[in-house]
Amino acid sequence: MAATGHAVDPDLANAFAELSMKKIQAESQIRLSNVQIESLNRKIQHTALVEHEVASLPSETKVYKAVGRMFLLQKQNQLIESLKSKQQSFAEKIKSLEASKEYLQRNIEEFKNNVRELVMTKQSSR
Repeated sequence: MAATGHAVDPDLANAFAELSMKKIQAESQIRLSNVQIESLNRKIQHTALVEHEVASLPSETKVYKAVGRMFLLQKQNQLIESLKSKQQSFAEKIKSLEASKEYLQRNIEEFKNNVRELVMTKQSSR
């Protein structure tokens, strides 16, 4: 029994419980996406800084690319291209994370609207 003395409709109780679960899951996924986006933005800034520094070096300077625990001698232009491709891949990952965040937010709103419609139909049937 609710505080008003009316019996709680099991359909509404199930719908609200499901809404609560979906909202909690979606919000945690959104927070995770935000953390990943921040991390990727920092990586983009780092690679841009490294690219700028490498580009400012004289052309005869030896440059090395870190690969695991070792360093490989690379040509300067190859390293710059590698850094640019990393930046592009990070940007693409950010776009996909933003799209998944929008999808989750739309999903939550859609489910809220479904619950509202269920409440309205239950109220109108009384």
